Amino acid sequence: MLSSYNTDALCGACTRAGLPPADDTPRVPVRVWADPEVREALAAWNFGQVSRLVRQRGSIRQEDVAQLTGLSQGFLSMLESGARRLTSIDRIVDFLDGLSVPADLVRVPRRRPVPRTAPAPRAAGPVTAVSPAASTPAGPTGVPSVSPIGLAAGPVTFGTGTGSVRRPDLAELPWTAEAAVVALADATAGLTAPLPGSAARLPDLTGYVRRWAAAEDCAPARPQRPGAEIPGDLLRQLQATTDLLRRMDSEHGGGSLAQAGSAHLAVAVGLLRGGRYDEPTGRSLAAIAADAAGQAAWYQIEAGRPAGAPHRLLFAALRAAHASGDPRAGAGILLHLAVAAFRAGRPSATVDVVRAALDRTRTFDAPALQAMLLAWEARGHAKMGRRHESLRALGAAAELCGRAPGAGEPAWLPPLGEGDVHAQAGGCHLDLGDHRQAVQLLDRATETLRPEQVRTRGEVLARAAAARLRLGDVAGATRSAEQAVEIASHVRSACLDETIRPLLESLPALTRSRA
Repeated sequence: MLSSYNTDALCGACTRAGLPPADDTPRVPVRVWADPEVREALAAWNFGQVSRLVRQRGSIRQEDVAQLTGLSQGFLSMLESGARRLTSIDRIVDFLDGLSVPADLVRVPRRRPVPRTAPAPRAAGPVTAVSPAASTPAGPTGVPSVSPIGLAAGPVTFGTGTGSVRRPDLAELPWTAEAAVVALADATAGLTAPLPGSAARLPDLTGYVRRWAAAEDCAPARPQRPGAEIPGDLLRQLQATTDLLRRMDSEHGGGSLAQAGSAHLAVAVGLLRGGRYDEPTGRSLAAIAADAAGQAAWYQIEAGRPAGAPHRLLFAALRAAHASGDPRAGAGILLHLAVAAFRAGRPSATVDVVRAALDRTRTFDAPALQAMLLAWEARGHAKMGRRHESLRALGAAAELCGRAPGAGEPAWLPPLGEGDVHAQAGGCHLDLGDHRQAVQLLDRATETLRPEQVRTRGEVLARAAAARLRLGDVAGATRSAEQAVEIASHVRSACLDETIRPLLESLPALTRSRA
């Protein structure tokens, strides 16, 4: 909707996009983006302060900013005074594009190509590394204070001596809200650009999860921050975007969402890092950031990226989930970690991780969540050949699925239907060597999966083909595999491709038809 003060047919941003810039078009000098105060205001998403500082540092007028961004001068005056805020993502992008804010200073999807900026100028002299145990001023929870300027300009770095710099060691960071922000910001930046120490060793999964389970509660409140206060509507929009990406993943494969998921996560992390909020808002924002981080890591895996960066993000996401104070948020991240461990050939770790999630969520009325966790426990046991333990976990999961959804089901949990249970049971029997029963269950899963579960259907068909092949039914295996290959040609999923690859090697007719 156009402003009531705009008598043209298009808004200012669209008008500028359709016309070549005139010689007298105001421009923001590039030097402005190296200014520490400007960077800090951008990191805090304090766009009123950004507007004021850009005018002062760039020697341009308020009407120039209005012309560049398409915002009215009256609105800009109220924005700079704090009487109004930019809360719509569309208007934020118009503001950033109009001023040509470099892409690495505020990580949101942009409508037009914008350059990255050079690092902020540093004071002359040797670089002194910061150690968590050094005499650096610490925050209220004991974490070294980190300037939003450093967070905006690049990854948060720690070190052990003068001249040495490395990325934060996840195993060493305390389980506090401030440390969660540090870890999450660093891992998010590592998804889009190579960072120093990118090959750093990750913590032991089982030990890390035990520390999560034993960590004391922490309160992510930042009432004294200089950034803008975060409204509830923005939190709802962020969660809605995460849910939309989740549905797109199910239908089209997560590999096509890697860039969008990382950009969306950067928005949530930027708010968590630089916004001003009370404890309830901070906990909600931490849960949203954890959910977005778990999904972003999964999209990276589905895109076929090396495991290091996605796994580092999942470890950081578990810290954000802990800061939310809701064990169900942690259970969501543990599900991602359990699946990643299973696919990496570590079924014992899968079982350990799932059991930790079950222990922490046992008091919630969430039968669907507990059923999903038990199903993955069953998959881990089956991969290790533990028939009794696998079938016992499967039976408990099936019993829970027969109940109505509980009042404590987490908002991120997709509906768990009959097809999901049959798919997991079929996978268990396939790993246990019960190939005939696996075929029956997997065929039943194919019939009962929801229409939007396209990628899951492809994996079920591929597993059914593998079971038929082990029974000697080459023709049936080829038919199931052909359907899986057809689905794989329309979705981007490295996990589905990995499941299909052995079939291509074992079924020459399938290879010829695909060629």
